[in-house]
Amino acid sequence: MNENTLTIGTVLQGKSYSYTIKKVLGQGTFGITYLATTQVKVAGELGELETTMQVAIKEFFMRDINGREENAVTTGSKGGLYANYKKKFAREAENLSKLHHPNIVKVLEFFEANKTVYYAMEYVDGGSLDKYIKPYQGIPESEALKQAKQIGAALSYMHTHKMLHLDLKPGNIMLRKNGDIVLIDFGLSKQYDKNGEPESSTSVGNGTPGYAPIEQANYHEGKDFPVTMDVYAFGATLFKMLTGVPPLKADEILNEGFPAYELQKHQVSNSLIACIAKAMSPMKKDRPQSVEAFLQELTGMKSQKIPQEVSPTTKPQIERKEKEPLHPHSTPNFWGKYKKPIIGASTCALIICVFLIVKSINKQDIKPDIMFPQDSIAVAEVIEETHDSPDSIATTAPETDTASSDSIAVEVETKEERFQKAMKLQGKNKENALLQLADEGYAYAYFPLAEYYFSTQQNKQADKWLAKSLLTGKRHEAERLIEKKISSGDFGLVNTMRMIENQANTGHEEYYCLLAKWYLGRNEDTQADKWLRKAIAAGINKKETRQIEQTLRERGFYD
Repeated sequence: MNENTLTIGTVLQGKSYSYTIKKVLGQGTFGITYLATTQVKVAGELGELETTMQVAIKEFFMRDINGREENAVTTGSKGGLYANYKKKFAREAENLSKLHHPNIVKVLEFFEANKTVYYAMEYVDGGSLDKYIKPYQGIPESEALKQAKQIGAALSYMHTHKMLHLDLKPGNIMLRKNGDIVLIDFGLSKQYDKNGEPESSTSVGNGTPGYAPIEQANYHEGKDFPVTMDVYAFGATLFKMLTGVPPLKADEILNEGFPAYELQKHQVSNSLIACIAKAMSPMKKDRPQSVEAFLQELTGMKSQKIPQEVSPTTKPQIERKEKEPLHPHSTPNFWGKYKKPIIGASTCALIICVFLIVKSINKQDIKPDIMFPQDSIAVAEVIEETHDSPDSIATTAPETDTASSDSIAVEVETKEERFQKAMKLQGKNKENALLQLADEGYAYAYFPLAEYYFSTQQNKQADKWLAKSLLTGKRHEAERLIEKKISSGDFGLVNTMRMIENQANTGHEEYYCLLAKWYLGRNEDTQADKWLRKAIAAGINKKETRQIEQTLRERGFYD
């Protein structure tokens, strides 16, 4: 068990109830959540009855600052910073206890103990939305929109009460057994007064990569009430719900464009893609300016243009401008009336010309390597294919083409076709072709670029593209390559492993053991032990966790 959590069986005394800690549910940057039980009185036909109720207890505990002696929380040299955030947490707990909405977790009470602050809330045992979403598949659009209405209703209620969530994501949304959603984990939430001014002076926190807009990391509270930060997270949450893929970080969307192709792969409607892209705009002024406005766009969706990306199966049409006739009396009616005689005469004339040229060549005894001009051959071939439509022979007689045409389909290579060609290339040609596709936002080029750079010993570039490929359909290939690199003793991949650590911090248990091995290889034993403990608690990769634990013991880490 993590030494920084409360011991199982610990009893906490609140203002109205006492709570017995049963197990740890999770730990984040600002707190630890426990499952606990309490005794409550329920009115019945026979009078009041006492019954046991499960609750969730949130303990304020700053992971990077706090320690623990017995049950008491310690702060070390950063007591001032801890005190500021502790006041913020207490104020937010009090504000949350005043919220009463069916889609927001109900707070029973808040209290102080063990030199920190706690609040008790209802325990929602239906599991998180993040666990419900099928990886790389997502959920149907109709179901996602139904849940979005409930998410939006909860956010809108919070905003009406001048409170921001600031860490909305599927991992912080629970599902009741009847399918209704419940917002939880308000550790980063921020309360504003009736004039729109923040009630505390602490920063809002960075949020979760992929769900937090760019401005959240550098946001310093002023007198505004920036609901557009929650709107961004709402759009990112919908993206994950529909695709099963974590959204790109905000700065990546700024540099590379919105990844509409991920939604298109899952047959999401163009109008919904446009709504999500707008909500996740890097510029806050381009987003819906309220949750209500975003919900209105979702409910009143019409065909809209998708930003940045175009479906690879779409063939662009090029409008052809009508040419002016070279002769004033040359009109479509004239051409339609006399087209057959003209074609016949032209064909005869051309045959005679070809016969005379051949005869002339034979007479002059020209060397056999002299060829006919290609243009002459092309014209002869086209004229042989005559059709009834004047448009079809425009190439044969441009000087008399007066037929109008709204548009013509032009065969343009799709990104997928270009990608297939690029994969057949070698060396620099392959690199350049893949880079061009990657710069255009074609995510399937990321992993081959990583493989290419590994093969040419350009490990820094390989690390960059491998990290990006973790957020695409090539994730499993990327994971296998990472495992292979670590097993072979390559403990670089800093960007890639930071990306994996971000995912692990949002509840992706499959990465715990991998992170433990990576940190172990880098001789960062404290971090290796941290992720080892998480892997053991999750009950995964038992054989590998035993090996990692044995190595740490041999190094004397537990002495």
